[in-house]
Amino acid sequence: MPCLNPCKGADVHFMKPTLSLKISTKMKTISKLLTIAALTASFAACKKDGNIERDVVSGPDPNVDTIKGNVVGTVNLLATKTYILKGLVTVKSGAILNIPAGTTIKGYDVAGEKGVLLVAKGGKLNANGTLNNPVIFTSIKATPTNGDWGGIIILGQAPTNKPATTFIEGIPNTSDAQYGGTTPADNSGTITYTRIEYAGGVYQGALGNNNEVNGLTLGGVGSGTVINHVQVSYSGDDSFEFFGGTVNPTHLISYRAIDDDFDFDFGYSGRLQFLVALRDPEVNDQSKSNGIECDNDNTGVATNVPRTHPIISNLTVLGNNGVADSNPDFPVTSATGVDGSFQAGAHFRRNTGLSVRNSIFLGFPAAGLLVDGNVTADSLTNGASEFRKNFVHSNTSGKAFAVASGTTSYTDATLKTFLTNATNANVELAAASGAGLVNPFNLSSVNSTQFFLTSGAAPATGADFTGAFSTGFSSVTYRGAFPVSGGANWATVRSGSLGWTRF
Repeated sequence: MPCLNPCKGADVHFMKPTLSLKISTKMKTISKLLTIAALTASFAACKKDGNIERDVVSGPDPNVDTIKGNVVGTVNLLATKTYILKGLVTVKSGAILNIPAGTTIKGYDVAGEKGVLLVAKGGKLNANGTLNNPVIFTSIKATPTNGDWGGIIILGQAPTNKPATTFIEGIPNTSDAQYGGTTPADNSGTITYTRIEYAGGVYQGALGNNNEVNGLTLGGVGSGTVINHVQVSYSGDDSFEFFGGTVNPTHLISYRAIDDDFDFDFGYSGRLQFLVALRDPEVNDQSKSNGIECDNDNTGVATNVPRTHPIISNLTVLGNNGVADSNPDFPVTSATGVDGSFQAGAHFRRNTGLSVRNSIFLGFPAAGLLVDGNVTADSLTNGASEFRKNFVHSNTSGKAFAVASGTTSYTDATLKTFLTNATNANVELAAASGAGLVNPFNLSSVNSTQFFLTSGAAPATGADFTGAFSTGFSSVTYRGAFPVSGGANWATVRSGSLGWTRF
C-alpha cells in the first residue's frame, strides 16, 4: 500500500495500527480512493529508487520485523511482534523509541553487523516492562553465548570529566557516538523491568582489542533518566558501564559476565542501590574480572573533574569462591596468549573517589576491596571517600582489604585496621558463610532467594543511612541486595506468567 503522507525523497511518517515510524522514500502518485482504503489496511514501505530503507523492516513472517538504520520521530514497537536488531541502530537526537512490556528483541550475531542499539544525545529509549511482563533483549542464536550481539548504548548530555566531543567505546566514531554536556538532569528515557542477555560483543572486528560494547553502556546519562529492575546476563564484556553522568539506577543484576559487573569512569557521580552480581568460575577476562572497577579516568589524571565518585548501598558481589577455572584461555575477549582471571570484589584505582555502605563482597581471590594508588587511598583517610558498614571476604587469607603495588599510604594490615575501626565498622570475614546468605554461590537452578539473608541467623543486619546516604536511598535494616528470607523479593524469577528475571 502507498504512504499516507506525501513522499518527497526525505523522511516521512509511515503508519501501521499503533505503529508510527519514519522512512526514506520517493513520491508516488496516490489516489484518494487508495488513501481511504489505506486507513484500514497494513501498509508497506515507500521505496527509494527500489531500495527499501526504513527503521523497521517487515519480513515474510508478519510477526517478525527487522530494526536497522536510524530511528527518527516517535517509534512505537508492538509486543505482539519479535524484532531483529541488525547492525548499528541509532535513535537520533529528538527521536523516541518506545518498547512496551512483553516485547522481545533479538540481536543479530554476524560480525560487522552485530546488533547495537545506540541512543544518541537528545534521543530517548523507553523500554518499560512490568513485574510479570519484562522487555527482553536477547540473542538471535538458538544456542546463545556471551557476546553474541553488541548491546545497548545510551548517551546523554550530563557532565563527564572528558570533552563533550569524546566518543563512546565499542562503535565507530561519529557525531552520534559523542556524549556528555552540562545538563545534570538530562533525560534519556526510562528502562524498567528489562533483561539484556548475551550482549557485550565486539561490534566490528577492527575495534575489538579492549574496545567491546558492554551489556548496558551509559555515557553522560543524566539523573532525569530512570533505570531500575534491569538484568544483564552473559555479557561478553562488562555488564554495566558508566562513563560519567549522574543517573541513579536501582535494582540491577549482573549474571555471569566475562569482565566486570559494574564499571565506573570519567566522572560518574550517581547513586546506586540494590545491586547483585554472581560470577561463573569458568567465565573471566584477560583484563582481570572484578565486581566493581572504578577509575577517575583511563589515564588516572586526579585533577580531571568532576571526579568519579559512585555512591553505592546494598550491593552483593559474589565471585568464584575459590573454584578454579578449568580453561583460563576461554573465554578471553580482547587479547590472545593471556589467561583470564578473577581479581577483586571491588577495585578502586586511578585516583577515583568512592562511597560504599551496607554491602557484601564475597569470594574473590586477590582482594575483597583493592585500593590502588595513593590519591584513592588518601581520600579514604581524609574523609573525601568512605567505605563503611560492609562485609568483606577474600579467598586469600589476609586479603579482605588490600592495596595494590605502588600504593604506599597503607599496607594491607594498616588498611584493615583503619577500615574495621569503630567509625568505618566494616567486618572482615574469614569465610564467605559468615555473611549469612542462604546459598550465594549456587549456579544450579539459580533463584534470587539464594541471595537472601538466612532467617534467624543473619549477621548482615544493621545498615547505616546517615550523612551522604540520608537522601536518595531507601532506608532498610540489612546489608546486601536482599533482606532476610521471607521478605520482599524485587527479583522474582520468571515462572509461568509470573516474574521478570531469568538465570
